[in-house]
This record gives sequence, C-alpha cells and structure tokens, in this order.
Amino acid sequence: MKKQRLFCIVSLVSLCASAQFEDSASQRPAGAPPKNSGYATDQFEGFKNLDPEERLAQKEDSIWFSVSAETAAQQLAYCRKAFTEGNLRRARKGYEALIRKWPTTKEAAEAQLGLAQLYEARKNYARAFEEYQYLLTFYSGACPYNDILDRQIKIANLLRADNKSMFGFLLGESEENRVRYEQIVRNAPRSEMAPKCMLIVGDIRQEQEEMEEAIKVYDGLLNRFPKSPEAEVAAFFASQARYERAKSQKSNEANLRDARAFMQSVLQIMPGHPQKEQLSLWVAELSEQLEAHSYMTALFYDTKQRDTTAALAAYRRFLSEFRSSKYEERVRERLLELEAREPKKGTPK
Repeated sequence: MKKQRLFCIVSLVSLCASAQFEDSASQRPAGAPPKNSGYATDQFEGFKNLDPEERLAQKEDSIWFSVSAETAAQQLAYCRKAFTEGNLRRARKGYEALIRKWPTTKEAAEAQLGLAQLYEARKNYARAFEEYQYLLTFYSGACPYNDILDRQIKIANLLRADNKSMFGFLLGESEENRVRYEQIVRNAPRSEMAPKCMLIVGDIRQEQEEMEEAIKVYDGLLNRFPKSPEAEVAAFFASQARYERAKSQKSNEANLRDARAFMQSVLQIMPGHPQKEQLSLWVAELSEQLEAHSYMTALFYDTKQRDTTAALAAYRRFLSEFRSSKYEERVRERLLELEAREPKKGTPK
C-alpha cells in the first residue's frame, strides 16, 4: 500500500520547473497572495499553525555585509560578475549587502533571486528554498512568481527523495520538508499545485503515523478542491487513514462508524472510483467489526453489568442496524427473555 500511495503522489507532482528566470514573465498564479502582502495567512486543516513570532523577518543593514559599489545597479553588476567568475562567496556577500543596503530597489529583487539561485547551484537546497521564500514574501510583485513556486516544488521534491530512514525510522528532515510543502500551498492557496502539495503533506503525516492530522489534510483538500483530479486520490487516502485508525483502536466505536460512513459516502459520490473494490472490502470488514462490537456491547450490559434496561436498548439497536446478522437469532431469543421479565407499564415492580 505504501508503494501505491507514493506512486500516485509522484505521478501527480510535476517537476517541470524552469531555470530560465530572466526570460519568464512576471505572471502571478490565480492563487497567489496580493502584491506586497508580506505573509500568507491562509490556514489549512492539518498544517502547522502559523506563529506570528516565526514570521519571516526583513533583512536589515549589517556591518557583516558591505557594498562594493556606489549604486544598486553597479552592485548588482559586481555580484553577477563574481558569480560568473565562480567566486560564489564574493557573489553571496555582495547580494546580501545589496538587499540590505537598497531593499526597496528593483535591483534588490534581482539580487534576492540571484542569491537563491546561488544556494541552489551549490546544492544547499534547504537554504535555497528559504531564499526563494524571502523573494516571494517581500518581492512578490517583482519576480516571476510561477517560476519561483516551481523551483520551490522541485527543491521540496529533491529533499523528500533524499530523506533517508534508519532502522525503519524516518529522520527529522521529513517534518521540515512537510512544512515546505505547506508553505507552497500558502503561497498559492487556490492554484493547481495546491492540492498536489496537500496530498504530499497528508502522505508525510501518515508516514509519521499522525493519522488525525493526515485525515484533516485530506478532508481539507476534498472541501477546498472537490472537483480537482486530486480529489479522488485524497478520498482514497482519507479512507485509508480512517481505516488504519479504526483498526488500531478496535474498541473505539466512533472511529469505526466514522471510517465506514466516510467510505460509504465516497462510494456514493464517486461510484466510478478507481479503488472502488478496495473501498467496498474495507466497508464490509468494518461493518463486520462494528457488528461484533455492537453485539459484545449489548452482551456486556446483559451479562456483566446486568443492566436490563441498557441491555434491552442495546439489543434493539443491534437488530435495527444489523439485519440478517449471524447473531440475529440469539439476540432475538435473549430479547424475548428480557422483555418477558420487564414489568408492564402501570404494573407495580
């Protein structure tokens, strides 16, 4: 099942990012936040909560980064020359100095883009993602927004592929990368890439055995993008997460009922679902488990607690819900016995 889930997700996520930023139009996606918005505030179910204190701070002028030219344009040319000559350290410090010295110029946006590209060229992907995010946060109107988002997706995918496990346990990078995908969704919450990234966020939650959060992510995707191609996949993964939760907590009737009801709804709303057979098998299995659980509950009231009123109610509820059950005959017999002992209305006890 794990290989199937990863195959579906990988097939949905495009790696068609373009490295030619300067030739790209500065077109913004439909889901991008307004220009100069500063920070995305969209809250998504199952995502890490945004802490105001953790919001990206704007870079300030610093003694550690001094400019080598009199104007922003000259400084940018200086940095690009250093980069071309392979002096990446000089280019990096020069870009940082420009951004901090002349933060409101168009050259600052170009320098920030160059800085992110520099880190990516050095394969420092985690830092490159951060610098691209800074670009989107403070220079969203002066950069090729779509292309930057594509770069972020490609970087997140690379880091996810590199995430190793040791003795069956995932390393901490998995959670950090989940937050990266969440950030991409917040950068363009109504774009086509949002549901794709949400699928990966849910998948990572499941990898970390955080079923409650995974379910929230998948349900959020279904609520926000019900007609997207990813909705079918999310419906299956949400069903799978509910199934695993129900199986790990057999005594929790609420989880059993929630899982079965959700899958029944999926089969009704999506009658042609590709995993219809598997969903039907899960529904049948959970129904059988719920049937046994309900019978054992009634039997507990009857034989352990010896609560006739509660036992009668439980047996009657069982018969109304589980017709043609293998327990039906014995339940009816026991119900008749208990009803015979039950005092008639108006008769003194």
